[in-house]
Amino acid sequence: MEDEVLLTLMIEDLLAAEGFDTISAAHETEAMAHAAAAADRIAVAVVNLHLGRDVAGQRVIRALRQHVPNLPVVVITGFDSEAPQADLRGLGGPTVRLHKPGGYDELVPAVLNVMKQVRTGAWPEEGRRKTDYNV
Repeated sequence: MEDEVLLTLMIEDLLAAEGFDTISAAHETEAMAHAAAAADRIAVAVVNLHLGRDVAGQRVIRALRQHVPNLPVVVITGFDSEAPQADLRGLGGPTVRLHKPGGYDELVPAVLNVMKQVRTGAWPEEGRRKTDYNV
């Protein structure tokens, strides 16, 4: 879920090169509709915390995980990890955070990593707060 068209195209190209089919959404309403309609086909989500004019990424992740518990998520954000808008506590896991704009080089490895975490059940605990485990 990305609200910038060029970044969406880049994400789609990077993931398609690895064999992923993609579903894109630019706004929270569109993302929520996809979460409900395509939940059985979503293997991993790449979510920008800032969608359109709203910081809606956390709500989108929560909605996706209501349909697919423990859905692997890669968060892409320009917010500093300490910023209140970037707080991912209480959203479950596994989640990998990448920082904009440079994080796109790390996108495919992050997607593969977070999917492996689900397959193996090996979610890293270092650097996480106790409240990060609350769903």
